[in-house]
Amino acid sequence: MLVHRDRTIVEVNSAAKAMEYPVGTRCCDMGEKKFHAGCRANMALREQAGVREVAYYEHLGQVIDGYWIPLSGVADLYVHFGIDITEHAADRLFPEKCGDTRSGCSSCSCE
Repeated sequence: MLVHRDRTIVEVNSAAKAMEYPVGTRCCDMGEKKFHAGCRANMALREQAGVREVAYYEHLGQVIDGYWIPLSGVADLYVHFGIDITEHAADRLFPEKCGDTRSGCSSCSCE
């Protein structure tokens, strides 16, 4: 997705279309607010550098390798995408496999 600083989805590719991400809608208004707790858009825009987050998302039941990448020379736009790496993810990323019973665990470290 190509996203504006205010979280409005500006454009999507075919994968995002298939997942029904609507252009013109704020991505943060989709689903429950807690689904967006791991968003790194502000950090990426502030630092003008790509940010990566690998985390388990309970509402998806997936481990997502997520990226927020600002567009060079364009202060208010970034590309956001995620890759489902669930089948390759380490057990420590799954709260139920590592014994973490916290609600909403998104990247269990089992420490």
